Amino acid sequence: MSNNNDNNGSEDELEFYDYDNPEFEIDQGVYDEFPTRLTADQTEEEIEAMRESRRRKNDEFQFETYYKEFVKNCEWRGEWTVYETSTFIQENVKDENGLPKLVKPKREIKAVCTSTREATHTPTEDDNITTDVIVHEEVVVTNEAMDDSLKSRREKDVDGGFGRTAFESFRDEMEDGKGGKEGKKETTTREVNPRKYWPAKLKTLDFRGPQGNMCVGNAYTLCWGEKLGGGGGGEPTPTSLVDVANANSGPLQKLNIEVGIRYGEIRMRSKLDYEIKEGGLFKSKTPKLFLKTITVCRERLGQWPTKKEKAFYGPSGATGGLFDPPPVGSEAQAANYMQLDLEGYATVLFPHVLEQDSNKYDGNGWCISLDWTPGKMRYQADRKFLGGKLIKGLKTLELSEVVGDQAEEYRPRGGPEDMRQ
Repeated sequence: MSNNNDNNGSEDELEFYDYDNPEFEIDQGVYDEFPTRLTADQTEEEIEAMRESRRRKNDEFQFETYYKEFVKNCEWRGEWTVYETSTFIQENVKDENGLPKLVKPKREIKAVCTSTREATHTPTEDDNITTDVIVHEEVVVTNEAMDDSLKSRREKDVDGGFGRTAFESFRDEMEDGKGGKEGKKETTTREVNPRKYWPAKLKTLDFRGPQGNMCVGNAYTLCWGEKLGGGGGGEPTPTSLVDVANANSGPLQKLNIEVGIRYGEIRMRSKLDYEIKEGGLFKSKTPKLFLKTITVCRERLGQWPTKKEKAFYGPSGATGGLFDPPPVGSEAQAANYMQLDLEGYATVLFPHVLEQDSNKYDGNGWCISLDWTPGKMRYQADRKFLGGKLIKGLKTLELSEVVGDQAEEYRPRGGPEDMRQ
Protein backbone atom coordinates (compact mmCIF):
# COMPACT_ATOMS: atom_id res chain seq x y z
CA MET A 1 0.00 0.00 0.00
CA SER A 2 1.31 3.48 -0.80
CA ASN A 3 0.18 6.93 0.30
CA ASN A 4 0.19 9.61 -2.37
CA ASN A 5 -0.47 13.13 -1.05
CA ASP A 6 -0.91 15.70 -3.82
CA ASN A 7 -0.43 19.39 -3.30
CA ASN A 8 -4.12 20.03 -3.88
CA GLY A 9 -5.12 18.25 -0.65
CA SER A 10 -6.92 15.39 -2.43
CA GLU A 11 -7.69 12.26 -0.42
CA ASP A 12 -5.10 9.51 -0.17
CA GLU A 13 -5.26 7.01 -2.95
CA LEU A 14 -4.98 3.31 -2.14
CA GLU A 15 -2.88 1.19 -4.43
CA PHE A 16 -2.93 -2.59 -4.08
CA TYR A 17 -0.22 -4.96 -5.29
CA ASP A 18 -0.89 -8.56 -6.24
CA TYR A 19 2.02 -10.33 -4.56
CA ASP A 20 0.89 -13.66 -5.99
CA ASN A 21 1.47 -12.40 -9.50
CA PRO A 22 4.69 -14.08 -10.73
CA GLU A 23 5.46 -10.97 -12.75
CA PHE A 24 5.49 -8.80 -9.62
CA GLU A 25 8.91 -7.45 -8.70
CA ILE A 26 9.95 -4.92 -6.14
CA ASP A 27 13.00 -2.76 -6.38
CA GLN A 28 15.15 -3.38 -3.32
CA GLY A 29 18.06 -1.44 -4.63
CA VAL A 30 19.99 -4.60 -5.45
CA TYR A 31 21.02 -5.03 -9.04
CA ASP A 32 22.52 -8.20 -10.46
CA GLU A 33 23.21 -9.15 -14.04
CA PHE A 34 22.14 -12.71 -13.24
CA PRO A 35 18.53 -13.73 -12.62
CA THR A 36 17.70 -14.17 -8.94
CA ARG A 37 15.01 -16.80 -9.37
CA LEU A 38 15.98 -20.47 -9.27
CA THR A 39 14.01 -23.39 -10.54
CA ALA A 40 13.09 -26.17 -8.11
CA ASP A 41 15.91 -28.32 -9.48
CA GLN A 42 18.41 -25.47 -9.19
CA THR A 43 17.34 -24.80 -5.62
CA GLU A 44 17.80 -28.45 -4.71
CA GLU A 45 21.22 -28.48 -6.37
CA GLU A 46 22.33 -25.44 -4.36
CA ILE A 47 21.04 -26.96 -1.13
CA GLU A 48 22.85 -30.22 -1.87
CA ALA A 49 26.03 -28.29 -2.68
CA MET A 50 25.84 -26.60 0.74
CA ARG A 51 25.25 -29.96 2.41
CA GLU A 52 28.20 -31.47 0.58
CA SER A 53 30.39 -28.56 1.61
CA ARG A 54 29.48 -29.16 5.26
CA ARG A 55 30.10 -32.90 4.89
CA ARG A 56 33.52 -32.25 3.39
CA LYS A 57 34.41 -29.92 6.26
CA ASN A 58 33.34 -32.61 8.71
CA ASP A 59 35.45 -35.16 6.80
CA GLU A 60 38.46 -32.89 7.18
CA PHE A 61 37.72 -32.26 10.86
CA GLN A 62 37.59 -36.00 11.50
CA PHE A 63 40.77 -36.58 9.48
CA GLU A 64 42.73 -33.84 11.26
CA THR A 65 41.44 -34.88 14.70
CA TYR A 66 42.34 -38.53 14.14
CA TYR A 67 45.81 -37.59 12.93
CA LYS A 68 46.53 -35.17 15.78
CA GLU A 69 45.07 -37.21 18.65
CA PHE A 70 45.99 -40.77 17.71
CA VAL A 71 48.93 -41.07 15.30
CA LYS A 72 50.93 -37.83 14.90
CA ASN A 73 54.54 -38.32 16.06
CA CYS A 74 53.49 -41.60 17.70
CA GLU A 75 55.48 -44.81 17.85
CA TRP A 76 53.26 -47.26 19.67
CA ARG A 77 55.02 -50.28 21.12
CA GLY A 78 52.72 -53.03 22.18
CA GLU A 79 52.06 -56.56 23.26
CA TRP A 80 49.34 -58.24 21.26
CA THR A 81 47.25 -61.23 22.30
CA VAL A 82 45.72 -63.00 19.32
CA TYR A 83 42.68 -65.14 20.16
CA GLU A 84 41.66 -67.58 17.45
CA THR A 85 38.10 -68.85 17.26
CA SER A 86 37.29 -72.53 16.96
CA THR A 87 35.01 -71.69 14.01
CA PHE A 88 37.84 -72.10 11.52
CA ILE A 89 39.35 -75.13 13.22
CA GLN A 90 38.45 -78.43 11.59
CA GLU A 91 36.59 -79.70 14.64
CA ASN A 92 34.68 -76.37 15.04
CA VAL A 93 34.38 -76.85 18.80
CA LYS A 94 31.60 -74.90 20.57
CA ASP A 95 30.72 -74.43 24.23
CA GLU A 96 27.49 -75.46 25.94
CA ASN A 97 25.82 -72.24 24.72
CA GLY A 98 26.70 -72.88 21.10
CA LEU A 99 29.36 -70.16 21.05
CA PRO A 100 32.75 -70.73 19.45
CA LYS A 101 35.67 -71.18 21.79
CA LEU A 102 38.49 -68.66 21.88
CA VAL A 103 41.99 -70.13 21.83
CA LYS A 104 44.54 -67.95 23.63
CA PRO A 105 48.20 -68.30 22.58
CA LYS A 106 50.94 -69.19 25.02
CA ARG A 107 52.89 -66.07 24.21
CA GLU A 108 52.04 -62.53 23.24
CA ILE A 109 53.39 -60.82 20.16
CA LYS A 110 55.42 -57.63 20.25
CA ALA A 111 54.59 -55.01 17.64
CA VAL A 112 55.56 -51.46 16.70
CA CYS A 113 52.96 -49.21 15.09
CA THR A 114 53.70 -45.94 13.29
CA SER A 115 51.90 -43.64 10.89
CA THR A 116 53.02 -41.01 8.41
CA ARG A 117 51.22 -38.17 6.70
CA GLU A 118 51.92 -37.81 3.01
CA ALA A 119 51.00 -35.16 0.47
CA THR A 120 49.41 -36.50 -2.70
CA HIS A 121 50.30 -33.36 -4.68
CA THR A 122 51.32 -29.76 -4.22
CA PRO A 123 48.33 -27.87 -2.78
CA THR A 124 46.65 -25.30 -5.01
CA GLU A 125 44.17 -22.50 -4.35
CA ASP A 126 41.40 -24.83 -5.53
CA ASP A 127 42.13 -27.32 -2.73
CA ASN A 128 39.66 -26.17 -0.09
CA ILE A 129 40.07 -29.49 1.72
CA THR A 130 43.39 -31.17 2.47
CA THR A 131 44.43 -33.83 -0.02
CA ASP A 132 46.97 -35.41 2.35
CA VAL A 133 46.72 -39.08 3.29
CA ILE A 134 47.70 -41.09 6.38
CA VAL A 135 49.69 -44.28 5.90
CA HIS A 136 49.82 -46.79 8.77
CA GLU A 137 52.42 -49.48 9.34
CA GLU A 138 52.39 -52.27 11.90
CA VAL A 139 55.52 -54.35 12.31
CA VAL A 140 55.58 -57.52 14.39
CA VAL A 141 58.92 -58.11 16.14
CA THR A 142 60.02 -61.59 17.20
CA ASN A 143 63.24 -63.19 18.42
CA GLU A 144 63.41 -66.57 16.72
CA ALA A 145 66.23 -67.86 18.91
CA MET A 146 63.84 -67.66 21.87
CA ASP A 147 60.55 -68.45 20.16
CA ASP A 148 60.33 -72.05 19.05
CA SER A 149 56.59 -72.05 19.71
CA LEU A 150 56.06 -69.38 17.05
CA LYS A 151 58.06 -71.44 14.58
CA SER A 152 55.88 -74.49 15.13
CA ARG A 153 52.81 -72.31 14.82
CA ARG A 154 53.97 -71.08 11.43
CA GLU A 155 54.48 -74.61 10.18
CA LYS A 156 51.06 -75.67 11.45
CA ASP A 157 48.94 -72.76 10.22
CA VAL A 158 50.65 -70.12 8.14
CA ASP A 159 47.39 -68.27 7.53
CA GLY A 160 45.90 -68.36 11.01
CA GLY A 161 48.39 -66.26 12.92
CA PHE A 162 51.29 -64.01 12.17
CA GLY A 163 53.19 -66.59 10.12
CA ARG A 164 56.21 -65.86 8.00
CA THR A 165 54.59 -66.84 4.74
CA ALA A 166 51.63 -64.61 5.55
CA PHE A 167 53.88 -61.55 5.68
CA GLU A 168 55.95 -59.33 3.50
CA SER A 169 58.98 -59.84 5.69
CA PHE A 170 62.47 -58.53 6.04
CA ARG A 171 65.29 -59.41 8.42
CA ASP A 172 67.70 -57.66 10.67
CA GLU A 173 70.28 -60.10 11.98
CA MET A 174 71.70 -59.05 15.30
CA GLU A 175 74.51 -60.67 17.25
CA ASP A 176 74.71 -60.14 20.97
CA GLY A 177 78.14 -61.75 21.31
CA LYS A 178 76.78 -64.71 23.22
CA GLY A 179 74.89 -66.54 20.53
CA GLY A 180 71.60 -68.27 20.94
CA LYS A 181 70.90 -71.84 21.88
CA GLU A 182 73.82 -74.14 21.08
CA GLY A 183 75.87 -71.16 20.05
CA LYS A 184 73.48 -70.07 17.30
CA LYS A 185 73.09 -66.44 16.43
CA GLU A 186 70.07 -64.67 17.82
CA THR A 187 67.97 -63.33 14.99
CA THR A 188 65.37 -60.62 15.34
CA THR A 189 62.74 -60.53 12.62
CA ARG A 190 60.51 -57.62 11.81
CA GLU A 191 57.50 -58.56 9.76
CA VAL A 192 54.89 -56.21 8.34
CA ASN A 193 51.39 -57.19 9.39
CA PRO A 194 49.47 -57.87 6.15
CA ARG A 195 46.03 -57.67 7.71
CA LYS A 196 44.24 -54.47 6.81
CA TYR A 197 42.06 -52.51 9.19
CA TRP A 198 42.00 -49.29 7.19
CA PRO A 199 42.48 -48.07 3.61
CA ALA A 200 46.09 -48.23 2.45
CA LYS A 201 46.01 -44.44 2.19
CA LEU A 202 43.50 -42.98 4.62
CA LYS A 203 42.06 -39.71 3.29
CA THR A 204 39.43 -37.21 4.34
CA LEU A 205 36.70 -38.88 2.28
CA ASP A 206 37.24 -42.11 4.20
CA PHE A 207 35.62 -40.53 7.24
CA ARG A 208 32.18 -40.64 5.64
CA GLY A 209 29.69 -43.03 7.24
CA PRO A 210 29.74 -45.72 4.52
CA GLN A 211 33.48 -46.32 5.00
CA GLY A 212 33.06 -46.99 8.71
CA ASN A 213 35.81 -44.73 10.09
CA MET A 214 35.27 -42.19 12.87
CA CYS A 215 36.75 -40.71 16.04
CA VAL A 216 35.13 -39.11 19.06
CA GLY A 217 36.89 -37.88 22.18
CA ASN A 218 39.73 -40.30 22.94
CA ALA A 219 38.16 -43.21 21.04
CA TYR A 220 38.19 -44.15 17.37
CA THR A 221 37.19 -46.92 15.00
CA LEU A 222 38.54 -47.97 11.61
CA CYS A 223 37.64 -50.75 9.21
CA TRP A 224 38.41 -52.39 5.89
CA GLY A 225 36.37 -54.78 3.78
CA GLU A 226 36.84 -56.97 0.75
CA LYS A 227 33.95 -57.62 -1.60
CA LEU A 228 32.95 -61.06 -2.77
CA GLY A 229 35.21 -62.02 -5.62
CA GLY A 230 38.07 -59.85 -4.35
CA GLY A 231 38.72 -56.15 -4.45
CA GLY A 232 39.43 -54.26 -1.26
CA GLY A 233 36.87 -51.74 -0.11
CA GLY A 234 37.46 -48.48 1.64
CA GLU A 235 39.45 -46.85 -1.15
CA PRO A 236 36.77 -45.36 -3.39
CA THR A 237 37.46 -42.63 -5.92
CA PRO A 238 33.89 -41.26 -6.21
CA THR A 239 32.94 -37.99 -4.57
CA SER A 240 29.14 -38.08 -4.29
CA LEU A 241 27.52 -39.52 -1.20
CA VAL A 242 25.57 -42.09 -3.22
CA ASP A 243 28.65 -43.23 -5.12
CA VAL A 244 30.60 -43.56 -1.89
CA ALA A 245 27.87 -45.73 -0.39
CA ASN A 246 27.76 -47.95 -3.47
CA ALA A 247 31.53 -48.33 -3.52
CA ASN A 248 31.49 -49.60 0.06
CA SER A 249 28.43 -51.83 -0.09
CA GLY A 250 28.62 -55.61 0.17
CA PRO A 251 28.22 -58.42 0.28
CA LEU A 252 31.75 -58.86 1.62
CA GLN A 253 34.00 -61.87 1.95
CA LYS A 254 36.21 -60.19 4.57
CA LEU A 255 35.58 -57.46 7.11
CA ASN A 256 38.24 -56.24 9.54
CA ILE A 257 37.30 -53.82 12.30
CA GLU A 258 39.33 -51.97 14.91
CA VAL A 259 38.11 -50.10 18.00
CA GLY A 260 40.61 -48.22 20.15
CA ILE A 261 40.78 -46.02 23.24
CA ARG A 262 43.72 -43.76 24.12
CA TYR A 263 44.54 -42.62 27.64
CA GLY A 264 47.53 -40.30 27.68
CA GLU A 265 50.58 -42.31 26.66
CA ILE A 266 48.85 -45.69 26.60
CA ARG A 267 46.09 -47.21 24.52
CA MET A 268 44.12 -50.42 24.12
CA ARG A 269 42.77 -51.71 20.83
CA SER A 270 40.61 -54.63 19.79
CA LYS A 271 41.00 -55.90 16.23
CA LEU A 272 38.36 -58.26 14.85
CA ASP A 273 38.74 -60.25 11.63
CA TYR A 274 35.61 -61.64 9.95
CA GLU A 275 35.54 -63.97 6.95
CA ILE A 276 33.05 -66.14 5.11
CA LYS A 277 33.47 -69.89 5.53
CA GLU A 278 34.73 -72.03 2.70
CA GLY A 279 31.72 -72.89 0.58
CA GLY A 280 29.60 -70.15 2.12
CA LEU A 281 29.26 -68.37 -1.21
CA PHE A 282 27.64 -71.43 -2.77
CA LYS A 283 24.99 -71.59 -0.05
CA SER A 284 23.92 -67.96 -0.18
CA LYS A 285 24.41 -64.81 -2.21
CA THR A 286 24.79 -62.98 1.09
CA PRO A 287 26.96 -65.37 3.12
CA LYS A 288 27.52 -64.91 6.83
CA LEU A 289 30.76 -63.44 8.10
CA PHE A 290 32.32 -65.42 10.95
CA LEU A 291 34.83 -64.15 13.48
CA LYS A 292 38.24 -65.66 12.77
CA THR A 293 40.48 -63.85 15.25
CA ILE A 294 40.28 -61.09 17.82
CA THR A 295 43.51 -59.33 18.70
CA VAL A 296 43.89 -57.32 21.90
CA CYS A 297 46.64 -54.69 21.67
CA ARG A 298 48.12 -53.16 24.82
CA GLU A 299 50.42 -50.33 23.77
CA ARG A 300 52.56 -47.53 25.14
CA LEU A 301 54.19 -44.55 23.43
CA GLY A 302 57.88 -45.17 22.78
CA GLN A 303 58.22 -47.96 25.39
CA TRP A 304 57.18 -51.56 25.78
CA PRO A 305 54.33 -52.19 28.24
CA THR A 306 55.26 -54.03 31.43
CA LYS A 307 53.44 -56.72 33.37
CA LYS A 308 53.39 -54.39 36.38
CA GLU A 309 50.99 -51.95 34.74
CA LYS A 310 47.51 -52.46 36.15
CA ALA A 311 45.97 -50.66 33.19
CA PHE A 312 47.14 -53.56 31.04
CA TYR A 313 47.52 -56.52 33.39
CA GLY A 314 45.31 -55.71 36.35
CA PRO A 315 42.24 -57.80 37.25
CA SER A 316 40.26 -59.17 34.30
CA GLY A 317 37.02 -57.62 33.20
CA ALA A 318 35.28 -54.27 33.50
CA THR A 319 33.97 -53.83 37.03
CA GLY A 320 30.33 -54.94 37.10
CA GLY A 321 30.38 -55.77 33.39
CA LEU A 322 29.88 -53.27 30.60
CA PHE A 323 29.10 -49.84 31.99
CA ASP A 324 26.31 -49.22 29.46
CA PRO A 325 25.28 -52.41 27.60
CA PRO A 326 24.25 -51.48 24.04
CA PRO A 327 21.13 -52.72 22.25
CA VAL A 328 21.82 -56.08 20.59
CA GLY A 329 18.48 -56.67 18.90
CA SER A 330 16.05 -59.54 19.36
CA GLU A 331 16.78 -62.65 21.39
CA ALA A 332 17.71 -64.46 18.19
CA GLN A 333 20.16 -61.73 17.15
CA ALA A 334 21.58 -61.43 20.67
CA ALA A 335 22.58 -65.11 20.46
CA ASN A 336 25.24 -64.05 17.92
CA TYR A 337 27.11 -62.02 20.52
CA MET A 338 29.81 -63.02 22.96
CA GLN A 339 31.83 -61.20 25.61
CA LEU A 340 35.49 -61.41 26.55
CA ASP A 341 36.93 -60.14 29.83
CA LEU A 342 40.46 -58.81 29.47
CA GLU A 343 43.27 -58.19 31.91
CA GLY A 344 43.47 -54.52 32.75
CA TYR A 345 39.88 -53.86 33.88
CA ALA A 346 38.55 -54.26 30.35
CA THR A 347 35.71 -56.06 28.60
CA VAL A 348 34.89 -56.33 24.92
CA LEU A 349 31.48 -57.27 23.48
CA PHE A 350 31.26 -58.39 19.85
CA PRO A 351 29.30 -60.54 17.39
CA HIS A 352 30.91 -63.87 16.52
CA VAL A 353 28.85 -64.02 13.33
CA LEU A 354 27.48 -61.21 11.13
CA GLU A 355 24.49 -61.51 8.82
CA GLN A 356 24.66 -59.84 5.41
CA ASP A 357 21.05 -60.64 4.56
CA SER A 358 19.05 -57.41 4.85
CA ASN A 359 15.90 -59.39 5.65
CA LYS A 360 17.38 -60.93 8.79
CA TYR A 361 16.62 -59.35 12.18
CA ASP A 362 14.48 -56.64 10.56
CA GLY A 363 17.58 -55.08 9.07
CA ASN A 364 19.00 -54.22 12.50
CA GLY A 365 22.68 -53.39 12.68
CA TRP A 366 25.45 -54.56 15.00
CA CYS A 367 27.66 -53.25 17.78
CA ILE A 368 31.19 -53.76 19.10
CA SER A 369 31.89 -52.33 22.56
CA LEU A 370 35.17 -51.83 24.41
CA ASP A 371 34.98 -50.90 28.12
CA TRP A 372 38.30 -49.99 29.76
CA THR A 373 39.38 -48.34 33.01
CA PRO A 374 43.04 -47.36 32.44
CA GLY A 375 43.24 -44.98 35.40
CA LYS A 376 40.96 -42.56 37.19
CA MET A 377 38.53 -42.47 34.27
CA ARG A 378 36.48 -45.27 32.75
CA TYR A 379 35.60 -45.31 29.06
CA GLN A 380 33.26 -47.32 26.88
CA ALA A 381 33.42 -47.01 23.10
CA ASP A 382 30.51 -48.43 21.07
CA ARG A 383 30.92 -48.92 17.35
CA LYS A 384 27.38 -49.22 16.00
CA PHE A 385 27.25 -50.24 12.38
CA LEU A 386 24.70 -51.19 9.76
CA GLY A 387 23.37 -54.59 8.74
CA GLY A 388 22.80 -56.25 5.38
CA LYS A 389 24.95 -55.29 2.41
CA LEU A 390 25.81 -51.96 4.09
CA ILE A 391 27.48 -53.79 6.97
CA LYS A 392 30.67 -51.80 6.55
CA GLY A 393 28.82 -48.53 7.08
CA LEU A 394 28.88 -46.80 10.43
CA LYS A 395 25.77 -45.62 12.25
CA THR A 396 27.72 -43.88 14.98
CA LEU A 397 30.65 -44.15 17.35
CA GLU A 398 29.55 -43.43 20.91
CA LEU A 399 31.78 -42.80 23.91
CA SER A 400 30.75 -43.04 27.55
CA GLU A 401 33.06 -41.41 30.09
CA VAL A 402 32.75 -41.59 33.87
CA VAL A 403 35.00 -41.41 36.93
CA GLY A 404 35.94 -45.02 37.58
CA ASP A 405 34.97 -45.29 41.25
CA GLN A 406 31.66 -43.52 40.53
CA ALA A 407 30.63 -45.78 37.66
CA GLU A 408 28.11 -47.78 39.68
CA GLU A 409 26.42 -44.61 40.88
CA TYR A 410 25.98 -43.26 37.35
CA ARG A 411 25.42 -46.55 35.55
CA PRO A 412 22.38 -46.27 33.21
CA ARG A 413 19.38 -48.08 34.70
CA GLY A 414 16.91 -47.83 31.84
CA GLY A 415 18.24 -50.82 29.91
CA PRO A 416 20.13 -50.85 26.60
CA GLU A 417 19.37 -47.94 24.33
CA ASP A 418 21.06 -45.76 21.78
CA MET A 419 22.47 -42.46 22.96
CA ARG A 420 20.35 -39.46 22.18
CA GLN A 421 22.47 -36.72 20.68
